Amino acid sequence: MIYKRLGVLCGLFLFLLLVPIDIAAATSVNGLDDRNVLITYYGTNDETLANVYFLDSTLSGLFEHVEIIDLKSVRKADIEKQDIIIYYATKEGANIEKLNLFTDFKGEVLGVGKEAKTLPQFRDWEFLGMKSIHRIGDFELNYPIDLLSVKPSATARVLVQGQQFSKEYPVMIQDGRNSFITISSLFAEGRNVISAAFFDLFQLSKPNTHPAYIRLEDISPMSDPEYVYEAADYLLDRDIPVYLAVIPVYVNPESDEIVTLSDKPKLTKVLKELVDRGAYVISHGYTHMYGNEQETGEGFEFWDSILNQPITTINPKDKPEKIMTEDQFLNKKEYEQYIQGVERVETEYINGKLENSIHSLTRLGLAPTSFEAPHYTMSSNGYQVTSHYFSAIFGQIQASDKDWQVMFSPLFISKPSLLNGMILYPETIGFVDPASANPILDIEKSLNQVLQVPGSVIGGFYHPYLGKEYGLDYLKQMVALIENVPNVEWIELKNEKHVVKTDLVEIVTSGNGEIEVKSELSWLTIIKDKFAEDSLEKYLWIIVIVTAIFVMLFIIHIVTLRMRYRKRLFKETKHG
Repeated sequence: MIYKRLGVLCGLFLFLLLVPIDIAAATSVNGLDDRNVLITYYGTNDETLANVYFLDSTLSGLFEHVEIIDLKSVRKADIEKQDIIIYYATKEGANIEKLNLFTDFKGEVLGVGKEAKTLPQFRDWEFLGMKSIHRIGDFELNYPIDLLSVKPSATARVLVQGQQFSKEYPVMIQDGRNSFITISSLFAEGRNVISAAFFDLFQLSKPNTHPAYIRLEDISPMSDPEYVYEAADYLLDRDIPVYLAVIPVYVNPESDEIVTLSDKPKLTKVLKELVDRGAYVISHGYTHMYGNEQETGEGFEFWDSILNQPITTINPKDKPEKIMTEDQFLNKKEYEQYIQGVERVETEYINGKLENSIHSLTRLGLAPTSFEAPHYTMSSNGYQVTSHYFSAIFGQIQASDKDWQVMFSPLFISKPSLLNGMILYPETIGFVDPASANPILDIEKSLNQVLQVPGSVIGGFYHPYLGKEYGLDYLKQMVALIENVPNVEWIELKNEKHVVKTDLVEIVTSGNGEIEVKSELSWLTIIKDKFAEDSLEKYLWIIVIVTAIFVMLFIIHIVTLRMRYRKRLFKETKHG
């Protein structure tokens, strides 16, 4: 297969070096409240940051202006320009001088976490110590969670109640302009109840529609075109937008087998037909695997799942090393320089993968309009790099640079600061899991929880390969659940403003229902892409190029000799 591909281009012997280009997301989330919101926090551990990122991703789906500043960096000028301030703290020892900066603030204040009680606005509140609850609102928790017990004043109102057996404890309480959330973990089981309560807490109008989408997941060169077509055709016939999460290259690390979409003309033809009918292509990575961990579709691509850390090698054959910790260095400066070096490698790796994915899909007439990270895993630096190429991203958010399992999904279309301007279309109801005893019931339970939140996104996915064993039964049941939701609105990406861009490709959805593709891809780009796919093929291409050059030089030499011979023969004839 490799040699067949090499033969097509054996006459080419120059290649183009590509350079990544930064883009700014050209999108905005419409209909948002224009008040300024500041989220400040004390603590740097993963749990603190995950909760802060959840607050940011949720509130950026409700407010136009949301910023995050850690407490030690907050200045009085930062506070004065705000309408709403949210302070998250579970750690003791916050700087009193910093806390006192909030004393004269006249806007709305929300404290979150047990140590937020140290904020000046809550010094007169009566806190009664830690309790445990097993229910939030109407939601039964799988595991009890701790709560800071508060005795409400006569003027306070309880927006969310917690319960432990027969006893009730306030979870969200409001007293005038000051409010408090008494639990520390927001992004796990209590996220739906908390997200819904924000509308009342901040006096926001409640949307009466639910945006929705279904992704057809993990479409790779090994996918059966029949099942892909059947699933997509069913959705399109029901006027449901189709989102195709496509992986351009399949790699089997055990056999070193590489298969590209161009090697699968039937599948490519199906995908192009679906795109012509209005389907959207999502770039789902390039190979959906890293190193030799697992084959395409099973492995992680932008996260080292074995060492549970960011990417540290560019060549998939190189063995990654565990990232060193700060205590292994003499000083902080040396450690920061080391981390910068690690991030440079990760950046180069991700640049190459994203460019190869965008270019290979566009070249086949499958121009991507958005991105989805394999298994939703990516470091904060990875999100920064990705935002230079894409303005829209689907899925969940990885909230830790140390553990990929620290992950969550907000319930609104939003622009989280962690994503550096990218618009997130969250996955909220899961997927059809054939390993479950009742996968549709699982989706229905998740859907019912999501529907507690006004304006929440109904986002899920389905694997087309399930058609082999189950036909379209599961997909039809999934669609029926969503279609039964009152005022559901299927998300049409082409009606939003988005851009996908490299130095050779620009794909723009202008918001008027059109998708414009500008491409300067050439055959030279193919060589670069082939170099990125496999080191063996790289050396074979070098051999082809060198051989072609020598053949060309040999031909030039022969032509030159013949011309000299003819010239001499002409002179001899003329003088003879």
